[in-house]
Amino acid sequence: MDRVEESNLKVKIVRSLLEKIGHDGIVIRKQANFSWISSGGRGFVGLASENACAVIVVTKNGVYIGGNNIEIPRLIAEELPKGFAEPVTLPWRDDRTLDDALRKKFGKLSSDTEHDAWFKEKRVNLMECEEGRFAKLGKTCAQILEDVCASLKPGVSELEIAGRISEAYWAAGIEPITLLIAADNRSSQVRHYVPTGKKVKTGVICSICARGGGLVPSATRTVAFSKDFSKLYGQLLKVEQAVFEALKPGAVLGGLFKTICDAYARNGLAGEWENHHQGGLTGYSAREIRVLPDTEAMVAAHQAFAWNPSAVGAKCEDTVLVGENGKLRVLTKPGKTWPTVKVGSMLRPDILRM
Repeated sequence: MDRVEESNLKVKIVRSLLEKIGHDGIVIRKQANFSWISSGGRGFVGLASENACAVIVVTKNGVYIGGNNIEIPRLIAEELPKGFAEPVTLPWRDDRTLDDALRKKFGKLSSDTEHDAWFKEKRVNLMECEEGRFAKLGKTCAQILEDVCASLKPGVSELEIAGRISEAYWAAGIEPITLLIAADNRSSQVRHYVPTGKKVKTGVICSICARGGGLVPSATRTVAFSKDFSKLYGQLLKVEQAVFEALKPGAVLGGLFKTICDAYARNGLAGEWENHHQGGLTGYSAREIRVLPDTEAMVAAHQAFAWNPSAVGAKCEDTVLVGENGKLRVLTKPGKTWPTVKVGSMLRPDILRM
């Protein structure tokens, strides 16, 4: 299935919602939904933008791309499947009138923001072609992260590491939307390691969320220059193992949260779950649904998850896909040169000791 076929199929899915609500069209604003329906199109200008720089309008009989004269020619030429959408273009100075212009042209309109749960449910249930792109992207993201980590030496700063990782991702056409770097004991003090000027002496933890074609895999790798660095890493892998083994179609996410909490306690890390979220469903956002005690969503085949157990001085994280038979496929699995350790039935990334 090529991008045009994939996007046309998604248009049909959106039209099923349109028929249900009885409107004349649905306006798609959110960046994640823009990438989803355009099968990988980049609708952003700023990396952190929640909304795309233009909107896609799906009506009963057509698909349109609406926005200003700065963005529309570029999006049609570079980001959308060929022939996917007809332009509705306004001068950039008239941006504020876009909604009125769309209503005047198409009639009664709803938007993806009004149906957030519906769009999220469609995004997280991946098509075969999306799974293929996700797997290729995950492998590349893991390899890039590992290559940079393997090149590190004591004395480099967190900011320098973030710069090296970012450069490598951009060179591969991948957007580094989150980079967390923790040198030495910093991961014992904070759980979101926004890079600083701190220089590495004993070891470093590097975490990424990287976006390619709208999809977002996550991964963490650890490098140790001291034998005592990240001492709790092995215990965290046991926590991760527990949730991997419970991650089956039909499992309730709230139940998986309890599984994680119990695993922390069972592995000598009671209460550590309180210091950071534990991850959850991923796809066109880094975490489409974070797992909480009362999360009612159920695991299904063809969904991707990124779990990120953490403790004082340690973290593990990878992105996995749930297969039709419940078997897990690690999308960001460690490459051939990265050390691994068997945990349960799975090979997991070990600490790279230098």
